[in-house]
Amino acid sequence: MKFDILKNTPLYEALSERGKRIYLPEGIFYWTGRAKKEAEYIGTIGAAYAYEKDFLSGNSVNWVPCYLEYINDYFNNLDINDLVPYASVSGLEELRTIWKEWIIKKSLFKINTEEEKLLKLEKYTSLPIITAGVTNAIFMSSAMLLNPSESIICPNKRWGNYDNIFTKFLGVNIQSFEFFVDNKLNLEGLKEAIYKVVETQNKIILILGFPNNPTGFIPSWEENAQLIEILKETQKEISRPLVILIDDAYEPYIFSKNVVNRSLFYDVQQLDENIIPIKLDGITKELLLYGGRIGFVTIGLKPKWVNNDKELEILKSEIDNKLSGFNRSSISNCNHFYQAVTTKIFKEKGMDNIIKTRSIIQDMLKLRFEKINSELKKIKNPNISVDPNGGGFFVFLNLNPSKIKARTFADHLLRKYKVGVIPIENLNENINGIRIAYCSIDINQIPEIINRINLALNDFN
Repeated sequence: MKFDILKNTPLYEALSERGKRIYLPEGIFYWTGRAKKEAEYIGTIGAAYAYEKDFLSGNSVNWVPCYLEYINDYFNNLDINDLVPYASVSGLEELRTIWKEWIIKKSLFKINTEEEKLLKLEKYTSLPIITAGVTNAIFMSSAMLLNPSESIICPNKRWGNYDNIFTKFLGVNIQSFEFFVDNKLNLEGLKEAIYKVVETQNKIILILGFPNNPTGFIPSWEENAQLIEILKETQKEISRPLVILIDDAYEPYIFSKNVVNRSLFYDVQQLDENIIPIKLDGITKELLLYGGRIGFVTIGLKPKWVNNDKELEILKSEIDNKLSGFNRSSISNCNHFYQAVTTKIFKEKGMDNIIKTRSIIQDMLKLRFEKINSELKKIKNPNISVDPNGGGFFVFLNLNPSKIKARTFADHLLRKYKVGVIPIENLNENINGIRIAYCSIDINQIPEIINRINLALNDFN
């Protein structure tokens, strides 16, 4: 949007520089809105949808967002004190404690062989602060770490809202690196980005998340080990703090057997080096409560920062105060109702039951993941390639920019073939392709959608 009329008003003159920069880009909501009106097949929505009967036995044939089978029980049986009062600024204490226990469980460390790792994780991790969803967690963390004109390192293939948060709202520069080289994680590109940023600032802030949005990429165990070594070597050489914001929005949705099966947070938290992981996760995808808007910020700490347990507890309280200050000055506090619902689910159902119930939906999405990848392999076209992917909700189809521009292709695909996808086009960062959200496509529709994409590609030959 150009804001041609607004720019000629006194209101525009009164806007801050941030107010002049910010706008809602032509991204997911634009293309989803169009797809809802124009498409027969919608692959734009980053939420898991299915026929209710496919994940709940004996239920309807309605096409609905996937949810845990007992979720409705908690919307009729809440006490008034779980609905009306303010929640505390940092979130309900009981839920914060439960979520830290949940984080520890998700580590997959084994009590009989990895007890030392478990003890270090429990002791040297902050109590999670509750935020208004993972988006707010990303905003809060980056605002806490970065000044205007400083730089954050991101892969070129990233969630579009990163740009809105970092560049338009916070006035921060993005130092981008090519995500893949020969279908592998581009570790040298990441290293080069770190060295470039350290020339102008005394810290490194990096954001990574696996499964990645928009590609669905998850590193292999070998790539993960190489990533850790690169971070250790680089941090030692530059001798500056290196902070990794770990976007774990899609953390549970790992479908390939050949990739790492847990968050990057756990390996980085165990390091002695000043490589500081900040875990950003929430109920949105983990409990399939998209409208709940409850997220968490959890920081991995280092034993060498303190001399004794008393200092450690003081450090944790200071971090808590700092993050609470960000909450208080922006959102004040988070939705009490959904915090209460989440607390009750964990207390009454238990973590193992949650994992078991959610696995029905995960298994369904895994079948879609396998189906869409097998169908994409059938397309024989030199002007496309599919990025490596092992989970999440999406696949990314690269288009040859000299032949097909992503926005033009998405518009043509929608108009002529009635298929909605999200185009991502930034030629300056060597990205030109479409994100297909198989999470919101029935498995039986996938062959026809890929067939229509292939027909649309042939129109550009």
